[in-house]
Amino acid sequence: MASQKQSAEEHPPIQAGKAFVEQLTDTGKQLNSTNVDFLKIDVETALTFTGLALETDNQEKKERNRKNARKAYDTIRQLWNKVTFTPSEETFMHEKLGRLKNDLELLGEKF
Repeated sequence: MASQKQSAEEHPPIQAGKAFVEQLTDTGKQLNSTNVDFLKIDVETALTFTGLALETDNQEKKERNRKNARKAYDTIRQLWNKVTFTPSEETFMHEKLGRLKNDLELLGEKF
């Protein structure tokens, strides 16, 4: 009887450990999803900057928007390998990042 009681008492820490691991896994997935969303928003914002830069004749605005877009591009490239994309998210990001790079090259950026 004493060995059954001892065995039952040993399982709660294991269960708590499993729950903790599941919680960490869920938190990691949530963080990844948030980071993917951030990168999607960042690339869209950067494309807005390049669009404004390409449309204006005002050199100051053009330069400011180009710099903002390049900063976003560099940030996205830096964070790219720190997130896990679904296939559709990766396709979306490749398409948008390619367009952003092309716009930046039109604005005089070198890669």
